[in-house]
Amino acid sequence: MSLVGKKFIIDAGHGGQYNGVEFPRIDGSLRREKVITLQIAKEVRTFLENKGAYVYMTRTTDVDFGGTNADDDINKRVQFINNNLPASHALVSIHLNTPRGRVGNFYQTGAVASKAFAEEITAVCKPYYSGIGTYADNFAILRETTKANQKVLFEVDNIDNDELDISWPSIIAGLIVKGIENHLG
Repeated sequence: MSLVGKKFIIDAGHGGQYNGVEFPRIDGSLRREKVITLQIAKEVRTFLENKGAYVYMTRTTDVDFGGTNADDDINKRVQFINNNLPASHALVSIHLNTPRGRVGNFYQTGAVASKAFAEEITAVCKPYYSGIGTYADNFAILRETTKANQKVLFEVDNIDNDELDISWPSIIAGLIVKGIENHLG
């Protein structure tokens, strides 16, 4: 299974003035979705590049896309992808969910190739998660982007998991890459 020469878009959810979900730590600081998604996305990029893939990131620092609100910012993120990134084999958008939100891989309703891609990442992750699933949904990043044949939005965990402050983000990144490799390698 080889990823050499394959192209991937990795989207670290939120950023800049749009924090995503937040959760208070014991020390009083906040765990912010935008920080953890960027950490995971950068590790995914490193793992994929080490396998010979080309990786295009929607962001590499804590920036937003200039939207007037979170929904507008997502629309501008989609425009950025469609107008600035090359056609790619797959797009993975990385997010965290609320403490009781669903954890798993989301694909655009009716998108058969994306469903199979989401199911593969979920299958790789199942031994490490309880309750992870694969879900059809209608997110703008999945519905409106045109630069990837297969697209998933991965709610990688719930924001209240304290393991997010230790080694779990690196493990998640490795699982995402293993799912990509199994499906497209």
